[in-house]
Amino acid sequence: MLWSICLKILSRFDAEKLHHLSFRLLRALPRMGVPLRLLSGARDAPAGFAAPAAWASLPFATLFPVGLAAGFDKNAEILDLLPALGFGFAEIGTITPRPQAGNPKPRLFRDYGERKIFNRMGFNNHGMEVIARRLEALRPALPKAFAVGVNLGKNKDTPDEDAARDYAAVALRFAGLADYFVINVSSPNTPGLRRLQAPEFLVPILKRTKEAAGATPVFVKLAPEIQGDELAGLLGILGENGADGFVLGNTLGGEHAGQAGGWSGAPLATRAEANLATARAATRLPLISVGGILSGADARKRLERGAQAVQIYSGWIMRGPRLPTEIREALEGELRRTRS
Repeated sequence: MLWSICLKILSRFDAEKLHHLSFRLLRALPRMGVPLRLLSGARDAPAGFAAPAAWASLPFATLFPVGLAAGFDKNAEILDLLPALGFGFAEIGTITPRPQAGNPKPRLFRDYGERKIFNRMGFNNHGMEVIARRLEALRPALPKAFAVGVNLGKNKDTPDEDAARDYAAVALRFAGLADYFVINVSSPNTPGLRRLQAPEFLVPILKRTKEAAGATPVFVKLAPEIQGDELAGLLGILGENGADGFVLGNTLGGEHAGQAGGWSGAPLATRAEANLATARAATRLPLISVGGILSGADARKRLERGAQAVQIYSGWIMRGPRLPTEIREALEGELRRTRS
């Protein structure tokens, strides 16, 4: 009820300005004596709790498979606060070799009534050097079991035939800092980017990124529009060429006010669940499910259908700061039920 009232007030403000204001507020609360765990209801793992085999099969360590999706903390500005907010891992980025401003504003729109978000951000980020130095400074403050993923992208002006160079460059810069990498060729916010999902582009990108990443796992993030046999076939090709797992999926391409971009939140739920089922039948590699997860029950359903972990973004905004903890509790409850 309280969060619903907050959303009515927040709906009057520009979404991107509000996003950055929330960062400043989260930074300020501990200095004001307000513990972030009070805001989120987060707590340490219960004594004797052990992750089930499905979670443990992730190629990176995280006690609770509830992560913050890429795009929220692009530049690792609140990364060190996320464990206290209930997250078990987080994905920063999308990060490109050189800084870029992204698309013209306004470019972020929230529909609280429909529980959906539209963005056409365009890979705006501080660039790999600035963000890598920031992560280097933050890593000692993060819990050992808190995993950090780095979402990789190419600069807008890099030709498709040189895209593999950009992805590999970012992976090389973050090698030893990231717990896993995600190749992002599926954002609808950069014109032409989704062409790189074609095997003739994506396989070379994957191979060069794997070389740069060394022992760090490399996942591939695919668009929700890739479905059925097409999805199954692409997963098979990528698995044969070294992919360590997949993130399903990105935002759903569409338009808002005549501008192209992507929708997240409730409109993605049905598509994300269907693609997860297809992927689980097609591959035994780890799957991270994201899109339309708005409750603990939603997250539990994704793990029941074969995901090893879930990520949230829009749901955190629409449901409020307790959602990560709600998901953790739902997963713990299901684990206790199945073991009893």
